[in-house]
Amino acid sequence: FEKKPEDIDVITHELMHVVQAYGQNSVPSWITEGIADYVRAKEGINNEKANWILPDVKPEQNYNYSYRITARFFIWITERYKSNLVQLLDEAARKNEYSETTFKNIIGKNIEVLWQEYVADSTIKKN
Repeated sequence: FEKKPEDIDVITHELMHVVQAYGQNSVPSWITEGIADYVRAKEGINNEKANWILPDVKPEQNYNYSYRITARFFIWITERYKSNLVQLLDEAARKNEYSETTFKNIIGKNIEVLWQEYVADSTIKKN
């Protein structure tokens, strides 16, 4: 906070981890961190002043790079396919039911296909 006093929404991210409380289960860390930054992006109150932004996608990135990269991908999915994606991912994580087929089960497409579509057109609405 001394270095970035405007970055109060880091609390939004960290508080989301408290809410998640997934415990010892099989959910990958990129899902956990992606959800926390998704919530920060959607619910944060001071991200702009803190100069915290979701980065544009780069070809060398991947969905499992976590944090802002994954959060932006989740926003893209919620805008195009499933508005309650994050709630469904959270539910699967809480029930220890997340697996490699979760995205296919929720959306009807596997995550690699979704990522390729995202890279081809990653436009999202401004919050």
